[in-house]
Amino acid sequence: MKTIENIKITAIKTVVNTLGQWSDGIKLASTEGFTSGEMLDYIYKNKAQGKNLIGKMIDKIYLNHRGWQVVRIRKDNLVKNIRQAVWKTLSLQNDVFICDIASGPAKYILEVLEDFKIRNVYAQIRDIDERWLKKAKTTANEKSLKLDYKVADALNPKDFVFDKKSPDIMVASGFYDWFNDEDVLKKSMTLIYNALSENGYFVFSVQTGHVDLEMTNAVFKDFNNKPLAMAIWSDEKIAEILKEIGFKVIDKKSDKYDNYQVYLAQK
Repeated sequence: MKTIENIKITAIKTVVNTLGQWSDGIKLASTEGFTSGEMLDYIYKNKAQGKNLIGKMIDKIYLNHRGWQVVRIRKDNLVKNIRQAVWKTLSLQNDVFICDIASGPAKYILEVLEDFKIRNVYAQIRDIDERWLKKAKTTANEKSLKLDYKVADALNPKDFVFDKKSPDIMVASGFYDWFNDEDVLKKSMTLIYNALSENGYFVFSVQTGHVDLEMTNAVFKDFNNKPLAMAIWSDEKIAEILKEIGFKVIDKKSDKYDNYQVYLAQK
């Protein structure tokens, strides 16, 4: 059975590296990485593009894959949970500070800011790749949204110091898909807990299932051009970690396959 699986992986790799390059989405995954901010931005737009009609057809199949369907649902659920956290915060104070620790182009943050454009809701997005931060900032400026950015490492304690005000809401989308190490996950969530304002909110996603994890990891690369190594976490383990750190779960949203859970937790 393993030999059959290896043959299947080799065949799909061959297709991806040849005919698949006619698809703009697959080509982007090959050049920028499956986990890059630009790749996610392309998936969110969900508009098939490619070289001639065949390339567009391949791209449509790629975009319609269940793995990407649930990522788009994850984005929608992130927006819903961040909105909920914003309203809860506004019920007690006049301003809301949101910080995303590894945002990429931050489409979901921009959507939330647009929803609350007339309120004093502002955000700082952070990432190790400044390209996507600048892209989000350009969009924010065009729409007169209250957003700034900082190049930062989401696992470096030095990058969790806030001079003016502690964040009321912190966000981590897709960040935990790449950690198999429980200690690293706890470190991240503890840094967030300590940086949050009193009674602040934490909105984050975790991958609890995948349509074909082994195949995806074998075929694609991450944004560092290293072999993909996505992680799966159980609800029970996440609940255990949150409780240990001190978070209380307020809400949780998922897709119909239960591939992604989007949590709203409170300090």
